[in-house]
Amino acid sequence: MIAFNLRLAVRSMRWVAPSLILLTWIALTVSNPGPTLANAGGMFFVVVAVTCWLTIAIGNVDDDGHRELLAAAAGSPARLHRIRAVAALAASNLLSVLGTVACLVAATPPTRPTSELVGIGACLLMQLSGTELGVAIGTLLHRPVMRHAGFTVLLAIAAILGLIPLPPVQSVLRALDHGRTTGVLLLAALSTVVALAATTGAATLAARRN
Repeated sequence: MIAFNLRLAVRSMRWVAPSLILLTWIALTVSNPGPTLANAGGMFFVVVAVTCWLTIAIGNVDDDGHRELLAAAAGSPARLHRIRAVAALAASNLLSVLGTVACLVAATPPTRPTSELVGIGACLLMQLSGTELGVAIGTLLHRPVMRHAGFTVLLAIAAILGLIPLPPVQSVLRALDHGRTTGVLLLAALSTVVALAATTGAATLAARRN
């Protein structure tokens, strides 16, 4: 069922616009690179936004009638909602690998000694955190939970901007800018919890609003 939803999304071509945005940002990173950790921090919010967009696109890939048929095949509207969240996470992680590679390949020498393994691990964790937070936001903003496209856009922007002042995000981004990985693992763990909670809540709402 996950593979089927991914095929639907691929055929819809709704993934093209967010993918181009990510590729454009990667090109900008490559043309004006910083240290590996700073690159990873700079990619974070782009990954969140692109993943949120992809999650909403996958969730809204079909009309109500087709979605109801898939919900019946999946077992329930709640289960279909969870499946689409997993499909969005899988698709987004494929794109995030490109972001990680760009952060590593385009990196200039670090401002302080950092082992290569630590740099790779921090990049991967930041990309994973971004994709999980993007899925957490997006899974709450597509049908049948949210049906109004205008509200979806406004709420998505508000949610992404709302991440900026949060202490865990701020402290990690500042640390990365200074060549440290303090808090990266904690942010990844918190992002996982948020993604699981959001997906569970959205699935419950989907069952009620379907």
